[in-house]
Amino acid sequence: MTMHKALQRSLRFGVLSVAIGLALGAAPVMAQTSPSPNATINLVRLLVKRGVLTQADADGLIAQANAEAAQAAPVAVPPADQAVAATGPVHVQYVPQVVRNQIRDEVKQEVMAQARTEHWAQPDALPGWLDRIAWSGDMRFRDQFNYFDKGNASPVVDFAALNRKGPYDLNSLVPPPLLNTLENRTNSLRIRARLKAEITLGDTVTAGIGLGSGDDNDPVSTTQTLGGGFTKKNLWLDQAYLTWKPADWFAITGGRMPNPFMSSNLLFADDLNFDGLASKFNVPFGDDFSAFATAGMFPIEYQADDFPTTQSPKDSSRDKWLTAAQVGVNWKIDEDTQWKTALAYYRFNDLRGQLSAPCAIYQGADFCSTDNTRPAFMQKGNSLFLLRDIIPDPSSPSAYAQPQFVGLVYDYHLADAITQLDMHVAGTPLRLEAEYVRNMAYHSADAFGPNIGLNRLVNNFGSGDVTADSYKSGPVGWMLRTTLGHPQPTEANDWNVVFGYKYLQPDAVVDGLNDPDFHLGGTNAKGFVLSGSFGLNKYTWLSARYFNAKQVYGPPLSIDVIQLEMNARF
Repeated sequence: MTMHKALQRSLRFGVLSVAIGLALGAAPVMAQTSPSPNATINLVRLLVKRGVLTQADADGLIAQANAEAAQAAPVAVPPADQAVAATGPVHVQYVPQVVRNQIRDEVKQEVMAQARTEHWAQPDALPGWLDRIAWSGDMRFRDQFNYFDKGNASPVVDFAALNRKGPYDLNSLVPPPLLNTLENRTNSLRIRARLKAEITLGDTVTAGIGLGSGDDNDPVSTTQTLGGGFTKKNLWLDQAYLTWKPADWFAITGGRMPNPFMSSNLLFADDLNFDGLASKFNVPFGDDFSAFATAGMFPIEYQADDFPTTQSPKDSSRDKWLTAAQVGVNWKIDEDTQWKTALAYYRFNDLRGQLSAPCAIYQGADFCSTDNTRPAFMQKGNSLFLLRDIIPDPSSPSAYAQPQFVGLVYDYHLADAITQLDMHVAGTPLRLEAEYVRNMAYHSADAFGPNIGLNRLVNNFGSGDVTADSYKSGPVGWMLRTTLGHPQPTEANDWNVVFGYKYLQPDAVVDGLNDPDFHLGGTNAKGFVLSGSFGLNKYTWLSARYFNAKQVYGPPLSIDVIQLEMNARF
């Protein structure tokens, strides 16, 4: 018998025993007010039919009940004008307490014995730790269309691929990795699958472990492209963290965690998780107003201990970190209106590239002193320069190997303000959002300093000559977004329509961490986003999005993206 059937059988026996107890317990009252003389005998016969009692036990119970009822019941004298039937069925109108208790105990013992034998919902049938695990997850199927304007610049170097596959020899006859800027890509079928377990470890500690799909280990997307000869798809450790919450207003989390800050994908991609340590405070001031704060330290990349150097003693470590702090308020104005706003400062340390010491590649060197200052992951948009100071080959000063990596021109110290207002209009939810970010470490003159210079800059120039006047960048980004309807469908027929506009100058944020869909990722982009969703049921909804984006500065690059999705959560 399966566990499901066993539980059903246990439930039927339990209901039956309760019904017997209630019926027998009510027998004295029924005998006095509304007699039902056959009720007890019918119940006993039902127990025989169900196999709980034998026929012999049932006959004994009925006989005992008849005898005790005859002794306890008062003698009823019929009216003189009525004849008393000499024969007929025996009616039991009273069952003593001892009999009722006996029936109840025997039924209980019979059911419990069978439950133990067949393991019906036995308390120790499953380990207790399973009760402390909460499972959740989501899936998505997407059809994506990428459309490129026929007036786009071409060729355009893919510097992210150059760093990933490089170094690339500038004097090579083989072209560098290039971005697709002209050929449309339609019907790109993609999936996303994520599964998470949250484990309770006592009253104040929880753990989270999450798995996610993805084409590779890039930080901004868990989307997996189908195809590839029907090969199996990748699965990655997406989250792994411990949270200690000693009080309702304070929690600290360490590990690989969901984004702990209030932010949009203008700064950080929706799928981005943070590695490191974060503390969160939430202090209420009455029922409708609270203040919150978040602070954290997050390692982005550690310098390898064995990274070679020509210096003595060895150079100091250049580990790359993000340190961040955010403060905000949450005000529930009334039952339908809530306002949330926050200010944050994100300081990225040592992301800026460094020009190497003179590097004699022609003598056989396969590394230069600052190769490790190149970004761990890039998309596109940030200003870049050539990292290696390669010494010309004296034997061939006009045609020597120049294998290069590229690094970031600027530091990134981001001041960010974000606000969100939720309300209802004619009974329909309405959300208004805005965000503004500025890179406080941006100084355009840094691009032309002694360690970089015009001859080392490689991007963000206009379509004309490479001159100081044609180089364009900027430190500012902003976003506006309106959502009419339920921001996230949670029931059948829930819907929303979203319209947003983004403007992001090349060096406003780190291009390797923000939205990978708008302009196909990165910075130096502006345009609008239009989307809508419709709930099929509590767990499933449909979505459609349209991204229209082009460059802010530099050669023309217009990209339209359409996404059609079916989403599910559990």
